[in-house]
Amino acid sequence: MSLETLIINLNPALDRTAIVEKYNPYGPNKAKRIITLPGGKGQNVGRALKNLGYTNFICTGFLGGNIGEKIKEMLDQEGIPNDFFWINGETRIAYATYEETTGIGIITNEPGPEITIEEINKFINFIKAKYLTVKTVVLSGGVPPVFHLEKINELMWTFKNNNKELFIDTSNELLKSCVEISPFCLKINENELEDAFKIDINRQESLISFYLSLHKLGTEWLIITRGEKGALFISEEGILVGKHKRIHSHYAIGSGDAFMAGIIYGRAKNLNFKDILKLAMACGGANTLKFGACIFNIDDVEKIKDEIIIETVKIF
Repeated sequence: MSLETLIINLNPALDRTAIVEKYNPYGPNKAKRIITLPGGKGQNVGRALKNLGYTNFICTGFLGGNIGEKIKEMLDQEGIPNDFFWINGETRIAYATYEETTGIGIITNEPGPEITIEEINKFINFIKAKYLTVKTVVLSGGVPPVFHLEKINELMWTFKNNNKELFIDTSNELLKSCVEISPFCLKINENELEDAFKIDINRQESLISFYLSLHKLGTEWLIITRGEKGALFISEEGILVGKHKRIHSHYAIGSGDAFMAGIIYGRAKNLNFKDILKLAMACGGANTLKFGACIFNIDDVEKIKDEIIIETVKIF
């Protein structure tokens, strides 16, 4: 069976989460336990897909140094398919501290290594030589502090011109540049939507106008996540509004990535729009039940699916 999905994460991290009995924002916090996982949004998506029973994917991006070696080792131990390009710099660490009972806490992200233009060019050639036959390309996560965005655009356009379905889940300047590529699916949270494009999700007219401008260029799906308030799935059929009947936990690390995995899995299995949104939201909800990104239980996903409310708004 040929490889179906390529997941690109340009700035992976080793995630270290400390669980404390009572979170103290103004003083020391003593960890009861530590959860260490190979992270970054792309690897989280891969872990979530594996939990859903889908393994026809591979994670890639940049890794370097001792931290990169550790991430590679842990991904292999988890059975998450991966094939990274190695750089001279040191891969970053992301730190989090969370209160055990409430999920309240804080995240601190290192910026990541500086990647040279030579390394970027070699990475692009590395990907083109091995993965132009995939069906789906997922660009997940941000970029290190010094990065040439036009180079990743070059790579994305190569996939686009070869009729690959692009799924984009990123932020800031990379998000803005990726919109110009008109990916098949653009997943964005409501804060990023307002920050990057000045679109108020509560103003339906501007939201529809934004989608139509994307759709005219080739984007089929615009998916907007709203955290505990649910999500919107906009396609040429209209707007699906997804809501949670109840909130299980306020812990949210990796919930957006679990949601994205649900979207990718639903597309791969040719589910209808409502079932895709319901699955994605259930994955995001199940993720909140355990500390550590995307280590949810499939049984919890099935239970939470029954709690998701989907409403349809016909607009086209």
